[in-house]
Amino acid sequence: MILLLLFFSFFPDLIVSRETAPPILFDEEGEFIARTPYSPAEYPPMGTNEAGESLLFNILVGAKYTIVFVSVVCLLRFVMAFAVAMYYAFHVHKLKDLWKRTIEIAYIIPPVIVVFFMLAPMLGLFQEESFHFMILLMAVLIVIGVPPLALLIGDEIKSELNKDFIKIAKLQGVNNWYIFKKHIWRNIKARMGIFFIQNNIQLLSLLIHLGILGIFIGGSRIINITEEDSKVLPISNEWGGLIGSSYQDFLHHPWIVLAPLFSFMVLIFFLKVIVAGMEDLTKIKHPK
Repeated sequence: MILLLLFFSFFPDLIVSRETAPPILFDEEGEFIARTPYSPAEYPPMGTNEAGESLLFNILVGAKYTIVFVSVVCLLRFVMAFAVAMYYAFHVHKLKDLWKRTIEIAYIIPPVIVVFFMLAPMLGLFQEESFHFMILLMAVLIVIGVPPLALLIGDEIKSELNKDFIKIAKLQGVNNWYIFKKHIWRNIKARMGIFFIQNNIQLLSLLIHLGILGIFIGGSRIINITEEDSKVLPISNEWGGLIGSSYQDFLHHPWIVLAPLFSFMVLIFFLKVIVAGMEDLTKIKHPK
């Protein structure tokens, strides 16, 4: 289902037209019906935003930016975290407790607050350079996510190193890389897959918070609704930005916020189904 969503995200015209709805709708007799934003009943299936853009089209277009961005960030986090975790597991012994306490204290402040204060002053500089802002946001999310993930992976490796047969192998002079490749990785790879999907879910939740704070993947664009009124929307139509750019209008036009929020819920549900399947598979392979 996620791959199908990605496919239609690259080819949204197969499902819905990209044409903007007219600012005012009239019936066959020329009587006024409604004006933008249109509700799902007036402009099915999801309605439009204030600019008359189809919400279904925006959500489909934004799906690839949301899913690919989150997947790439999590993948790069894991690559960097694994390198740190290997060093932590095999070489850090005396300072292990200090390492843990330092990371736990550093993450008392929620990551969303850290990202906001790091990037909010730079929003004006990247107004017209969406790709550069996307790379900057990606770098910040990777850096703040590596330390706790490295600690989590490192503890998994350390728990395997404490098993008797691995201690015996080390006493016989087997090098660390061979032990990891032949013994440890076989036992932890299923859990690493679960950690990866869980990291995706956490990052999706973080994107919602960042969107509400005005941090959008790829930066923002300004659309003119009327001569006096304008609206800030995400350039990439990523889902967190669609929520964050319109949450103030929830009481008046709830469908504009509920459509991307529902999309987030469906995507997270799919990921949780994957996690549940991987956990069941792990139990089958390693019965208690």
